[in-house]
Amino acid sequence: MLENAINAGLLFSVYQPIVDTYRGAIIGNESLIRGPEGSALALPAEIFSEADKLGARRDLECYCVRSAVNSYQKSEFAGLLFININPNFLCSENVFLELTALQKNSSTAIVLELSEQHPVENILQLKKATNRLRNLGFRFAIDDLGAGHSSMMLWAEIRPEFIKIDRYFISEIHKNPYKREFVQHIVTLAKNLHATVIAEGIETIQELRQLQKIGIFAMQGFLIGRPALEPLNSELLEALLAEENHLDRYNSLHALVEDTTVVTSSRRISDILDYFQQNNRLVAIPVVDNEQITGIIRRGQFMELMSSNFGRALYANKPVSLVMQTNGLIIDINAPLEQASALLTEHEDTLDQHVLLIQKNGKYCGVIAVPSLLRRITEFRIQNARYANPLTLLPGNVPINQQIDLHITNQQAFFVLYFDLNNFKPYNDIYGYHQGDTVIQWFAQMLHETFTEQNYFVGHVGGDDFIVICDKNFNKQLLDVLKAKFLEEIQGFYRQEHPETNTILARARNGRFQNFPILDYSVGIVEVGPNSIFSHQEVSSLAADLKRKAKANPKGIAQCKTTSAYTPTVRKAMN
Repeated sequence: MLENAINAGLLFSVYQPIVDTYRGAIIGNESLIRGPEGSALALPAEIFSEADKLGARRDLECYCVRSAVNSYQKSEFAGLLFININPNFLCSENVFLELTALQKNSSTAIVLELSEQHPVENILQLKKATNRLRNLGFRFAIDDLGAGHSSMMLWAEIRPEFIKIDRYFISEIHKNPYKREFVQHIVTLAKNLHATVIAEGIETIQELRQLQKIGIFAMQGFLIGRPALEPLNSELLEALLAEENHLDRYNSLHALVEDTTVVTSSRRISDILDYFQQNNRLVAIPVVDNEQITGIIRRGQFMELMSSNFGRALYANKPVSLVMQTNGLIIDINAPLEQASALLTEHEDTLDQHVLLIQKNGKYCGVIAVPSLLRRITEFRIQNARYANPLTLLPGNVPINQQIDLHITNQQAFFVLYFDLNNFKPYNDIYGYHQGDTVIQWFAQMLHETFTEQNYFVGHVGGDDFIVICDKNFNKQLLDVLKAKFLEEIQGFYRQEHPETNTILARARNGRFQNFPILDYSVGIVEVGPNSIFSHQEVSSLAADLKRKAKANPKGIAQCKTTSAYTPTVRKAMN
């Protein structure tokens, strides 16, 4: 019966969406096999049970993988493709060759879910197999964490990019403090191991909100979307993940946006007068034509015009375009608070304008009251101070991660630069920690002066490690400027004999003395493509790996670009 169903093409793949509830974006879809409705092979459990009876489980799983990939490529589904597979089958050379051929002929980024329902027979062989497949571009997830065999050992050895928590721990988590504590520990561990946690089986909005509070934003379940032949409707996703269902985005403008009265440029001026007279709290009216911002009418200036001797008589029946102003401050809803702060600073008359005009993808979407924005900026700076590095006062890891997540949310390309001082330990050993701290403060100031003029974000990870986050228009010539300035000024932190020889004699980690080069720095650069990465953990892991490669490179620099298929392309050192 199973063989006949396969040969007749009666088994097919459906896909269940996995979404990022922070960004309101689709991460990918999990493939699930289905048979003819109403038949004995309608559901996966029945299909695989039949395969087990026939001893054809491995062949069926290979068929499911082929079906999932081929159907996905021909469809309009977007994002990563998650496919369940028995982990023991990955050790088979035939399965490896099958997967290799699929990956070679596919543009789809595939995540293999290693099911917790199957005990691993040989963890060392599995580790070797996953390393081979990872080199081909495959990613891995542990499925149903907590439901099966030796999950923590599998996590430690395989080091998956994704962890999917079993439905048991998700069900009514908002009512169960023990489940919340357990899941919180998983989130903390995953963050430290650079893995993204996906909550499975979300069925209620209460579960979704509780998981967001814990720090899980990647979710899958019937609440979000059932397995289907068609992609999740974007309007349904937006409705589900409306702003009131999100956690407050501390460093974004979303929570501040308000609706207000809007008019077109052809509207009669007398109508504007009525609006202002009927609502004393209305301080400005945006003028919008075809969803595009064309101007603004400010209460004070408009009422002054209307109160003049002939103002009302002259303008009452004329169009708004005659009196509207076109110098309103406009900013995108996804812009970080610091960008909004810079906009306020650049325009001294901003406080008199009362509101900022907000657009999303070039279309009007609301206003933000300037006093509300100023309060939020103050709160944000207090938060940054709380998480600032005490030595340099630069933002620490929490603000760094928030900035990366915000750039990911914007779904545009951006750059993350990971700087690390070379040979800092021998310098610190010879010159002392106080002088070492002085060098770190100097380097922090140099990074700040070089990059913040372009409104780039500079953060201090800790020790002699720093992060710079730049937008898609990153000016790479700044790296040359920084290097020249560094080499010129670093000489001043040494006694005369050291710059002359370009070396310093210090004790190595093996206890023996050796000559070390004078201080320099390395930088790993991650160019993040749109919709190619889904969390700051992934960016952090890539950046740290590139930093290590940069330190081994004579030119001190290494770079990669993540593609839409979520595959990092490593570049050689830049000249």
